[in-house]
Amino acid sequence: MSTAELASTPATLASKTTGNDETTYPEWYSRVCAELSVLPSAAGGKPLAGVPHAVMARAAWMWPNGQVLTCAFVEPAGNAIQQAKVISVAKEWERYANIKLDFESEAENPQNAIIRISLDRHLGSWSTVGKVALHTQLAGEATMNFGWVYDATTDATAQERGVILHEFGHALGYLHEHQSPRRGDKLKLKEKEAIDYFRRTQRPPWTEEDTRSNFLNVYNQNEVSNYSSVDMTSIMMYFMPPELNEQGINIPPNDELDALDKAFAFLNYPFLGEVSPSKASVTLDSALDTIGVSGEFRETITAKFNANDSQGVRAEFTSWALEAKTEEIMKEVGTEA
Repeated sequence: MSTAELASTPATLASKTTGNDETTYPEWYSRVCAELSVLPSAAGGKPLAGVPHAVMARAAWMWPNGQVLTCAFVEPAGNAIQQAKVISVAKEWERYANIKLDFESEAENPQNAIIRISLDRHLGSWSTVGKVALHTQLAGEATMNFGWVYDATTDATAQERGVILHEFGHALGYLHEHQSPRRGDKLKLKEKEAIDYFRRTQRPPWTEEDTRSNFLNVYNQNEVSNYSSVDMTSIMMYFMPPELNEQGINIPPNDELDALDKAFAFLNYPFLGEVSPSKASVTLDSALDTIGVSGEFRETITAKFNANDSQGVRAEFTSWALEAKTEEIMKEVGTEA
């Protein structure tokens, strides 16, 4: 299966049947998310350079600050309980990012919404990333799917919260944290074990190319505009059993936004001027402190923020991230020399 085919057809669950004929799914599967960074191969799709994952993002694929993102449910649209869970949890991002998720304006015309959500339990959970949702090849089709949001409870479970927050993180322009260019800071994945794992557990089985594209490959640093040192508790980090990394680290499911998720959201989508006091639960200073921005970059970002220049804040933050990484690389080179 090609990368394009995989992206256009998210992996389905490998199920097992219990003695009472009930089909169950290991928790890991709901953490395996295919974000659509490649357009369908049938349409001659090519990789969209720089399409972003989690606390990493490429500014070109992020929305304008203050963007109203119309959201609606397309078939299979689930039921009222499932939809209410998605809406309630997704809007938590509005507390930290200056973005409006509007689930009302296009409710009667869902094909016209920017973010079009389906609830097909056979297609797993996935999302397009940032402005990829606007591509004409996706017109009218779902840009996001939830395969593990159920109607057994009226309130979202912890796992459902995690899945919803994760996929809407992609919709805002974030990339998977486990594929950060700085992943080597803390994790070294076991390639052979990972390839075997996904071959055994995914239906249809993932090829080596599929596993490398969706799990093993580290994003090209030149195509990612800002990212943190690998954030193990980010909502964008996959759950990972210890046998898949050399350090034997067990990464439990992350079902809430952590401090870095919130800080990155604020700096990429800052609340400016009079907007900030009434809505933001993260301040500029707290976001900069959390991420560790200091010195001249902190002063410049603060000046852009005070001038209500959201693009300037994002650009300076990106410059800081790239310089910080360059300094780190130079230190590593010096140590090795």
